[in-house]
Amino acid sequence: MKSYVGMFKMSFKGELQYRAKALSGVLTQFFWGIMYVYLYTAFMGGNVIDGFSIPQMASYVWLGQAVFAMRFIDISKDTAREIQTGDVCYKFTRPINLYNQWFAENWGHKLSATILRSPLIIIVALLLPSSIGLMLPVSFGAFVLFLISLILGSMMMSAIAMIAVALIFRTASPKGVVSLIHTISGLLGGLFIPLPLMPQSVQNVINYLPFRFVTDLPLRIYIGNVSCLTGLMFIGIAALWLVALIA
Repeated sequence: MKSYVGMFKMSFKGELQYRAKALSGVLTQFFWGIMYVYLYTAFMGGNVIDGFSIPQMASYVWLGQAVFAMRFIDISKDTAREIQTGDVCYKFTRPINLYNQWFAENWGHKLSATILRSPLIIIVALLLPSSIGLMLPVSFGAFVLFLISLILGSMMMSAIAMIAVALIFRTASPKGVVSLIHTISGLLGGLFIPLPLMPQSVQNVINYLPFRFVTDLPLRIYIGNVSCLTGLMFIGIAALWLVALIA
């Protein structure tokens, strides 16, 4: 276990060194955040859809941009190259679980990238007008559940990334596999379209798939679109999905 914790720390600290990369990411997320807020505002036409108001939508978008690095499927270039060239076979001779190593490194990378980008985005979004900015959490309990579900969601995204790694062993095509899984997880997880804006019949299915637990659930708990009691139930389902994905 100490070995995997050490790998997590190395990956976490390594990502923190790329401050220029983080700043460019922040500027990019600001651009997309503003665009999405005005786009969805026009789409909603000032109406409340499925209990989803304009201020809630704006907060959903800004929080989503703040944790974008957590939602993004990424595979280490070194890992992909080693699989393609066959050099990965040397790692199987080491007395360490390769899955646990890659999972710890991927999770550390996601958390550090999120920590670098999110504070500035959140601060500026809080200063924006209430109709297009980020609101405070609806309650302290909702904020606690938001953090718990967000951490669980980040682990789930790393588990999904490990499935992508497994597929690369079969296809030897990192770019194709990552693009496919990112598109599926983004569409079904609220990255491209907030799930409350989708038809109810579609939500009834998506709500129980693993992708929405990555960030859609935490964001909707934060803004009050999902109650704390319902959030607790879904967090339990998310935990079961995490075990299933890892297995």
